[in-house]
Amino acid sequence: MSPADPTTVSTLLPSNPSRRQMLCGLVVALLAPATLAAACGSDSSSSGGSGSGSTGGSTGTGPTGSTGPTGSTGSTGSAGGALAALADVPQGGGLLVDRPGGGKLLLVRPTATEVAAFDPICPHQGTTVNPPKGGVITCPNHGSQFDGATGGLKKGPAAKGLTVVAVKVDGDHVVLA
Repeated sequence: MSPADPTTVSTLLPSNPSRRQMLCGLVVALLAPATLAAACGSDSSSSGGSGSGSTGGSTGTGPTGSTGPTGSTGSTGSAGGALAALADVPQGGGLLVDRPGGGKLLLVRPTATEVAAFDPICPHQGTTVNPPKGGVITCPNHGSQFDGATGGLKKGPAAKGLTVVAVKVDGDHVVLA
């Protein structure tokens, strides 16, 4: 018998499938596309998060007006240099900068002498958060709020705060600690 022979197919598939066989087939049929969509969706949401980061970076760079130097120091930051000039990080606010090795960092300056950094990816769904306003870092996607000085969670839907990245002030520049 050839594989296209109808008698071969009928011996492989039962004529009266059990309830368990039907449910298993249904679960596989429903989960397979969802798994593929999730796998493909994570790639696009990563690039979507990066796109949001670029937008956030543009927003953060417009008010400071000294983005060129920050961008160039971000480039030297990947070679072990400064992430940004201290003067570029507004007191009470923050600035999205390029992270050495790729990605972004959110630098915040709660006081004149204190600087902190966070991974700006919201733990809820991976969107890049905005620099702090009024002491609060907000995710533009679903409104999660984080403390502008500590990155701690203030309001969900995120279940945890932002990841802290160790930085320090070295002269008039912010560098990785």
